[in-house]
Amino acid sequence: MYFIPPQALSRVIILPKPQGHVQVLLNMLRGFTPQAALDAPRFCISAGTPDVESSTTGAAGDVNSEVYLEDGFSKETADTLRCEFSSRSCFIEKAHLSQAMGHDVRFVSGFSRGMMGRGQIIQKINDQSGRFVWAAGSDPRADGHAAGQI
Repeated sequence: MYFIPPQALSRVIILPKPQGHVQVLLNMLRGFTPQAALDAPRFCISAGTPDVESSTTGAAGDVNSEVYLEDGFSKETADTLRCEFSSRSCFIEKAHLSQAMGHDVRFVSGFSRGMMGRGQIIQKINDQSGRFVWAAGSDPRADGHAAGQI
């Protein structure tokens, strides 16, 4: 059983909000600090924005058609998500071919990373001396910072 010390998590975004919450929470369960949990690259399954056409269907705003990855994910991961098992244009190794998924994968960087959401975390933890201290993190995808009060 995992124990997460008392904390507050705030995330701002519309469609991928549950995805972002789960990704940040899983990072915290893996032992990341609040800042490292927010800094980690994220993915977003189908933002479904009206101005983006799906490369598979050609329809704008085609919900559940795209997988967006931030910088930090490997090209091999993107290739595995893209390629279809029967695709002749797929160039991943045969060992990974059985894991191919056929998704419309797109990388986002810069200001486009805003689609992944933004968040802040405040966490009450017990330090090595036994005192309770506050740890905090603020998402690099937005303006803001975590500052201690003295």
